[in-house]
Amino acid sequence: MLPALPPAVIELREAPDDAGQTNLDLSGAINRARSENPLLKAAKAVVDERKGLIKATKADIYPQLTISGDFSRVKDVSMLNSSFGESLTGEDSFLPIDMSALTAPRTYYTANIGVNQPLFYFGKISTAIDIAKMGERESESAYKTSELNVLHGVAKAYLAVLSAKAETEVITSRRLAAEQFLSDVEARLEVQSATELDRLRAESELYAVMPDALQAEANLQRAREVLSGMLGLDPKTDLALADIGLPPASDERLNGEERSEITQLKIQENMLTANNKIIRSDLLPKFDLSAQYGYQASKTENLFKSPYDPWRFTVSMRWPIFDGLRMSGRRSQNTAQLEQTRQLRINQERNFAVERQSAERELVKARAFLEAAKKAFDTGQEALRVSKESFDQGLITSLDLLQAERTAYQLQSQLRRAELGVWSAIFDHRRSLSLLPN
Repeated sequence: MLPALPPAVIELREAPDDAGQTNLDLSGAINRARSENPLLKAAKAVVDERKGLIKATKADIYPQLTISGDFSRVKDVSMLNSSFGESLTGEDSFLPIDMSALTAPRTYYTANIGVNQPLFYFGKISTAIDIAKMGERESESAYKTSELNVLHGVAKAYLAVLSAKAETEVITSRRLAAEQFLSDVEARLEVQSATELDRLRAESELYAVMPDALQAEANLQRAREVLSGMLGLDPKTDLALADIGLPPASDERLNGEERSEITQLKIQENMLTANNKIIRSDLLPKFDLSAQYGYQASKTENLFKSPYDPWRFTVSMRWPIFDGLRMSGRRSQNTAQLEQTRQLRINQERNFAVERQSAERELVKARAFLEAAKKAFDTGQEALRVSKESFDQGLITSLDLLQAERTAYQLQSQLRRAELGVWSAIFDHRRSLSLLPN
């Protein structure tokens, strides 16, 4: 009778520290992915970038203060080229003026402090700040989407490793059983209690399991590499994963959340709606205040002294009269983007409703398949026990016993796949409700 899968099949033994193994359970794998997965780090960086955009946008409501200073040396000959200068230097001029003194190079020292302040933009600045804040919430929704995708992907990859490991152990058990059976047949052949045909059948079964063993080992290695990559580890890392345990006997009633993808699209709609206000404000007058105060002198000792202190105070108005219909085109483009986003949201809502219903059906089906797999496994175990007794009594051939053993191992593997299939269906159901896998 085939033994149940030992703990080593589904719970890998912890290795010494110098073996280079990384020991994880599902919760640990999820926590590591949350902190080390490159995609989540990139999504988090987008959230930080949007926070910085809010600060940059808010800067427009505050005065912009600038301090400047310069040194310049200038030779200005515009006096000679003016009408007044030509009258002074003409042949009829009778004034004893040395024009070279008027055009001699001059040195200027300037120090200024300037202030620029937007006064009234018809709500453009405040709306831009609101849009920036919406952008932060939109990036947080995008981060949640990435987090759910990545963490559920990690959970599925974790199950894939356990499944591949269990399959490898079952096939290894098949190989060991085939080797033992071949040895027994050869021993009986020596005492002439078995035929050459029995030996050939046992040998054939042993060779038949070899390709399956190689494929199972390759699948296990591939599953480990995929999981390692999702955890931010080197693909060559030797992972030791704890068993996830049996799935719960029944499903608790879960209250799902609004899908983060839908929240993100709703925020995008609000952003596009607010952007219409910004576009309209660009067609209206804008008022700005600017002021300057400083000193300008030709000698350094006169700097920061009166009367060498010029100043300027200005309130300006800018009103675009005709922009070649640029703003009209921007409004049409924004309206089209808004409608596109709205229709995409409606389509996503329908798709997610179908996904949720499908996930519920798949969960029910997975549980039914598990119950059937349990019954089939029990039946296979009993059939193997009876087959062994019949073979010992000479009632069946070695081929019949080999077939019974093969069937029992297949049912054992099918049972483990069914158990992990329920976990997979549970994770899909939680994903459809926008919930984390754990």
